[in-house]
Amino acid sequence: MNHPTPVLLRGYQCKCHTSGDATTLLGSIDVETASQAVRWIRVAVRTLSPALNSEAFEETWQWLLEDHHDALQALVQGEPITLTLQQGPTTIQWTARPVQFLKLTTRKGINFPACTEEYTGHTRQRE
Repeated sequence: MNHPTPVLLRGYQCKCHTSGDATTLLGSIDVETASQAVRWIRVAVRTLSPALNSEAFEETWQWLLEDHHDALQALVQGEPITLTLQQGPTTIQWTARPVQFLKLTTRKGINFPACTEEYTGHTRQRE
């Protein structure tokens, strides 16, 4: 007996924006757990930290060493988080928020009509 799978899956959407002259999306990722969301931000911030001015550097390491625990707890409780750093005229902002993803269909465990077995499609080799 096939058990129905949930249509909506819980997860987290993470983004990194900069703003100065214009707002630019630098990166984004969708993850399954709050810890993966915080880890994505921590890796990005740790990578960027050597290039930051002293004030932003201090804020970064405070978040990396201590404040990320509060961010993780907030995400687990369903609250969005934001980390904002100022580097000269540029603002760098990471966000993570809980979301529900619409599960896309897969072919595993699904009974397709008999006619689907007749269609094999065409395979084309790359040149």
